[in-house]
Amino acid sequence: MKNKKLDFIKMNATGNDFIVIDNRHQVVEAENNLLWKTLCTLKTGIGADGVLLLEKSVKANFRMRYINADGGEVEMCGNGGRAITAFANELLELPQKTYKFETMNGIYECSLDSTYGYRLKMTELYDVGKIQLDSLNIKNHYSLYMNTGVPHSVFEVDHLETYPVYETGKTIRYNSIFEKGSNANFFEKIAPNHLRVRTYERGVENETLSCGTGVTATAIAAAVAYGWLDEIKIETLGGNLAVKFNADFSEVYLCGKVEKVFIGKVFI
Repeated sequence: MKNKKLDFIKMNATGNDFIVIDNRHQVVEAENNLLWKTLCTLKTGIGADGVLLLEKSVKANFRMRYINADGGEVEMCGNGGRAITAFANELLELPQKTYKFETMNGIYECSLDSTYGYRLKMTELYDVGKIQLDSLNIKNHYSLYMNTGVPHSVFEVDHLETYPVYETGKTIRYNSIFEKGSNANFFEKIAPNHLRVRTYERGVENETLSCGTGVTATAIAAAVAYGWLDEIKIETLGGNLAVKFNADFSEVYLCGKVEKVFIGKVFI
């Protein structure tokens, strides 16, 4: 594949940035870990938190493959699901403006939303409280583990603005109590149904400006702890999101805006 040109779009979903590629005709191999790691690297590459490949699907409108900045493919990305839907909305232009897409985990649905931009139905929520986080010895007011497509540990802490997210998050991510590692989310309450969240992401191996599955996990954890209902507003370093849900969390939606940053070509 020397000297081959690859078209891409750089997209931003509340600070989570992605290299998005139309791969319906298999122009690249998803398993090319070194390529993705190189392209995601700042300064020497395009720079991104991950890569989104839009591919054909027999089960849905398209298939989303998400590759983290470390070059490894993972099951799901909430902000990525919104970003690739914005990409598909230009590429496929379905009249109903609701898109179903396939992931490693199953089928997701994302719609255009007049208030928030895009509304992604989060179809996975399991292992709530399966792992007890007290053994991590993280000073916090409340903690809860769950999987919202990928594993997340959630902690309510003081002074979030100055909290050592990278240092603490890294110790949590690699702790042996997690079979495949865990993302780490830290939050503080601003008001009822209103949170501020910071996240250390597995695979990116750093704090990111926002994490969709992490924001979802944090909102659910806060709703469980404080009995909040219907909708929680979330402030992240990358912008504002909202998580909507019903009483038993059988319907959960991640809502937020998506921006196209630029269109480009890269030699691979």
